[in-house]
Amino acid sequence: MSLGQTHLEAIAAKHGVDLNDCQPASRSERLAQLKQLLADRQVPHPIPTDVADHYYNLAASGQPFGVGSLSEENVDLGEYANFQHYEQYSLEEHLSWACLVSDQQKTKLRYACREYLAGEQMFEIGGSVIPDYYLLNARIFQQTGWQLSTVNKIIPAELFFTCHSRRFFPVTTFMRPQEQDYLEEPDIGHDVAGHVATFTIPAVAHVMRNHGLARDLIYSERDDMSRAATSDDQRQAIARWADELLLYAGRIYWFTVEFGLVMQDGQIRDFGAGILSSPGETRYSIDSIESNRILIDPSCDKDLLRLATTDYLISEYQKTYFVMKSFEQLESLTPERIIQAAKTAQHLPHFTWREIVPGDEVLNVGHIAVGPNEKYFRLMANLPLDACLTRAAIRNLRIITRHPAKLREFAGAFQVAPPEVPPQIVEWFRAADARHEFPQDILPLNME
Repeated sequence: MSLGQTHLEAIAAKHGVDLNDCQPASRSERLAQLKQLLADRQVPHPIPTDVADHYYNLAASGQPFGVGSLSEENVDLGEYANFQHYEQYSLEEHLSWACLVSDQQKTKLRYACREYLAGEQMFEIGGSVIPDYYLLNARIFQQTGWQLSTVNKIIPAELFFTCHSRRFFPVTTFMRPQEQDYLEEPDIGHDVAGHVATFTIPAVAHVMRNHGLARDLIYSERDDMSRAATSDDQRQAIARWADELLLYAGRIYWFTVEFGLVMQDGQIRDFGAGILSSPGETRYSIDSIESNRILIDPSCDKDLLRLATTDYLISEYQKTYFVMKSFEQLESLTPERIIQAAKTAQHLPHFTWREIVPGDEVLNVGHIAVGPNEKYFRLMANLPLDACLTRAAIRNLRIITRHPAKLREFAGAFQVAPPEVPPQIVEWFRAADARHEFPQDILPLNME
């Protein structure tokens, strides 16, 4: 036995995996599975025979999977298009998948909500080999009407939500290195082992689709405004306005679809794909004494606005998690409500991912929590600040010094007065900002 084989067996044993199980089925066996699957009519979305035949022939021809072709919808991924070359995955990559899934299962069974676990069983996520996207895409479509589209890296928010509006979910084709729990950039372990089961939770799929439709409405309004503009400067300002709206709408998506929690039988349970794709963050999100946990009702406008105005980072575990009382509350997230929250957030001071703020229904105050004014004192004293706190501090102080009337909108939107900022900080910032000591591109960009 080679040293390489011995090393792989040691990794497999450490995670409770049998290395022999990490050998995928042959191409002929997978094609036979696909033919049988496509013929199934006892599913919510049966595939017409002619469509199934075309799909099978693509797989049989050796064409690598790119974009699902089981509906009349399509999506153009442009420079981000990619393909899954299934036969090229190495034993090491299949083992990385098997070990991650094994670790995930240990935490998911303890911390995930019932609906998520049922979805994993439906899509056979717990296997020891990377899923063949031809097979997985067919299963997803038959059960939910959604499909996969393969991408080569993180894609722009506009394209991401365009896919959602047409019921496509972008997935990468690479697998993270062995024994790596947390990954900033999405991989198969996040996109498939994290997200796919959420499609079976109707309220979550509803939110995903409505974020796509919200994107369509935002950029339709942008295009109408651009056609009426009389200068390039106006058109550039309109483009920034639309991108900023999508940023705030994306925060709602982040704190629900990616990092959402829900009460179930009197206990907090995870359903967010970003949480459940990381065994470490799955435990951290519920058990950690470091993180804040706040109970929200997304059907309440001020709670929805709380999500849209909360900044975050993607480079480490989240510092604040928002817990819903039930999935039914997500049904209220229509495209129009998402857009309205984003438009309101555009004119207000923002919170950071470490803050507890007036009006929050707090379940846990974490050790990393900071008061509303700490970011301003640290900025003035030139003390270390993460990028999230820095952005919020500069943005909020600019609103206070340049657009103080917007603070009345804050009080109306949140039904509480904004935290009062000490006058000495305001005057210090006014002078420093006049000297251009801070980046000029930090939001807000459109305050009129």
